[in-house]
Amino acid sequence: MKLGCYEAMKAGKAFDVKEVQMIIKTLKQISKKGGVVAVSENDTLITAYHLNSYDRRRARDSSYSLNNL
Repeated sequence: MKLGCYEAMKAGKAFDVKEVQMIIKTLKQISKKGGVVAVSENDTLITAYHLNSYDRRRARDSSYSLNNL
């Protein structure tokens, strides 16, 4: 099984130039979208989502439609 970036860094793995460039590209994409929220417990990732993905209007509209069933 291939280790993820975090696990590889935690294990002390050295990265080559292509791997570092890929990490930088991914971090730039995350930054461009406003950041990311990672929910974890005991070093286990539960979920992750974009920081600015929550829309109060959409949440309000969906809860309204569910309450009217």
